[in-house]
Amino acid sequence: MATAPDRFGRPGQRLTISPKLLTRSEFANGIRGISMTKGMNFSWLPTECKIIRISDKLGLHVETMQQPSLEGITRFVVSMEPAEDLGFVPGLGCYLEAKIVDFFSREREVRIYHNGHSQAWLGLRQGKRYARVSLLSFDGVRLRIAYGSPQIRVASIYLANPSSAYSIERTSQEGRAFLNPHWNPIGFYRINLCRESEREMLRSRYRYPHGRIGSEIAYAIASHELGLNDLILKDPSEGGADMMTRDGRIVFESRLVTITEAMSSDLIERQILFQVSQLKTRLQSDLSFYRTAIAGYAFLSYVDLDGLWTMMFEMKRN
Repeated sequence: MATAPDRFGRPGQRLTISPKLLTRSEFANGIRGISMTKGMNFSWLPTECKIIRISDKLGLHVETMQQPSLEGITRFVVSMEPAEDLGFVPGLGCYLEAKIVDFFSREREVRIYHNGHSQAWLGLRQGKRYARVSLLSFDGVRLRIAYGSPQIRVASIYLANPSSAYSIERTSQEGRAFLNPHWNPIGFYRINLCRESEREMLRSRYRYPHGRIGSEIAYAIASHELGLNDLILKDPSEGGADMMTRDGRIVFESRLVTITEAMSSDLIERQILFQVSQLKTRLQSDLSFYRTAIAGYAFLSYVDLDGLWTMMFEMKRN
């Protein structure tokens, strides 16, 4: 059913309508801005953002402003690969579908909906539906997309190498009494966070940013220490292994524990042994599920009074 603002017509009036084909460029140029706020107190995300311009020249370019800035970035542009044709959903209006290709050459699909007179809105594909996006942010590495209602979730799309945010130093394991004699780590590392974004994420009380840091540390170590350059870092919303090689022959599980920061050494030991056991079970499950996998690695990161540490474990398929 065609719709129009009240100022153009009311019930009982006769209108002359001249249909024309809406082009992709006209659709993009007709969107005058999309204002969004995150809706939840995520200290590691900006408070608000606004899509100020959408350009259809040489691909689709979404110019966005965020407040406050992240890592000195106030304005950023997200480049997308648009579909050739527009789509239409009754009750929602026209939409333009596009793909965002990340640093790992993986794709996430989004839609821009607009009925021609109400404010346009952005949707992120989750399964068969497109969840309404409430915030976009970019910190130089991750494009973060907050979506959903009433529970807000966050998806991370990597537009740059995440290992650039970390400084990794291999160190000795002497004095670590909690190391499990049945599954010894093959590497022990001291981790330094290079930017304020990651430090704010670490201070957060939410699990999602902690999971992102744990996975990114695992990616940095696996890239440098294992010499793997074909890794794919996955978003937690996708399920399955946290990371894997492109050919699926090596899978990874990672975890970051922050509750250990205020614990005594005895409690830290118990917590670490528990987490290692959990990771071992997850990795065994991955090796059973992914038929092409021949080996797996687990990374356990934890915080204590001396800083942030990571242990790397190896498991071969039986």
